[in-house]
Amino acid sequence: MSRSNILTQLALTFAVILLACVAPSCSGGPSSDYDEPPILLVGMDGLEWSVIEPLLAQGRMPHFAKLLANGTGGRLRTLVPTFSPVLWTTIATGVGPKEHGILHFAELDAQNRPKADGLPYTSNTRKVPAIWNIASDANRDVLSVAWWVSWPAEPLAGDSRVVASYAAQVQANILWKPGVWENGLPELTWPPHMSEAIAPRLTEGGPQGPVRGEFESKFGKIPSQWKWPLQLDRLYRTAFHGDRTHIHIAGDLMAERMADLNMVYIGLPDVAGHYWWRWREPKAFGYPVQGDQVARLGDRLDLAYEVADQWLGELLEKVPSETIVMVVSDHGMHAANVSDPKAIQSGAHEDGPDGVFMLSGPGVKKTGLLHDANGAVQRIGSVYAVAPTILDLLAVPQSTQMQGKPLRGMMTDAWNLAHPRLPAKNWSDGFRPATRPKEPVEGASDTFIDSIREIGYAIGED
Repeated sequence: MSRSNILTQLALTFAVILLACVAPSCSGGPSSDYDEPPILLVGMDGLEWSVIEPLLAQGRMPHFAKLLANGTGGRLRTLVPTFSPVLWTTIATGVGPKEHGILHFAELDAQNRPKADGLPYTSNTRKVPAIWNIASDANRDVLSVAWWVSWPAEPLAGDSRVVASYAAQVQANILWKPGVWENGLPELTWPPHMSEAIAPRLTEGGPQGPVRGEFESKFGKIPSQWKWPLQLDRLYRTAFHGDRTHIHIAGDLMAERMADLNMVYIGLPDVAGHYWWRWREPKAFGYPVQGDQVARLGDRLDLAYEVADQWLGELLEKVPSETIVMVVSDHGMHAANVSDPKAIQSGAHEDGPDGVFMLSGPGVKKTGLLHDANGAVQRIGSVYAVAPTILDLLAVPQSTQMQGKPLRGMMTDAWNLAHPRLPAKNWSDGFRPATRPKEPVEGASDTFIDSIREIGYAIGED
């Protein structure tokens, strides 16, 4: 072979190697032989079956009904105390608060009381890997949008993407805070350049953007003379704007490229339950609830569930038909503070009412919503089971630290036969050390804590 032919052959060989190394297998992306159905995990804070079931019967939650018709559903045992950052981190890690290190909304002192100057927990405080870390390390492509305690966005392998959340239900108070909006929230996305792609959606979601009109067309305006409901409405709008924006972003990113694991969180049902329960169920309270307000506000909680169903439908339109869909809530909700007309919360969950769990898609048993012998929705697992179940569906070993087991009983015999359970693996080996919480911008922690207090939680107070 001539020298020129040898050089040509070498050049072609180099080109083939170069092209191969741009492929996902060389860039750390998802494994090319992964051919299982993608997963959509939708976290909906505070969903309550006693609200959902009547709405299903009335045909007001058609997308929930469709999932149940093609899958199964039941109650999910939660943990007490029912602080959202604690529970959603347990859902994402499969371990309890002592193990994952997220103990409250913000840092605790030596007596396990909130510090007066404690910072809200952030992702770097977590002591164990979450499902997005594990799945990414196992060469599964991940998309995570707005999960509790996911800020700062953690670097993930391959083409995985994260849109982080610093403040969950009150994230909008951070994102559109004067002085932050102009410069953007640092470390909001992984990869970092993705923040430019989601900027138009953030603009739309701003306080004066088109989302404002969408809110008012659904919930209407509260008369200015109703001072107390008007005060509650202000933060309720904030939760709506944040969630609506994140649903848009998740839909856009899934339409652009469906990941193996796609997950998104919304907090609107929880805020609605805290704020509007007294008007939905006035007879449960030991004080008179103004009749004209009941007529105007009594459907607000149910409307929030309708919105959650609508948003679920929008997500389902973006995913392939063979997607496995899981809907999870961290706890339930019921009437509370029934003798205190001045209480911010008229719906609460301190006693740990069970959350909601639904699973639908290929390989899932079509048993519908499960009930026990007394007609109550049946408990089918706990918050510890979500992470192991997600990893099991992804054909990834669960972590040896996880305190639950995958809900394989929700799957058909054929699926279980074709997918033998994998031995557990220590995914914490080599995981980065936990450090103190970070503050994205000056004053963000104060905004976070003040906003959480507006929902009715006491943080750093005696």
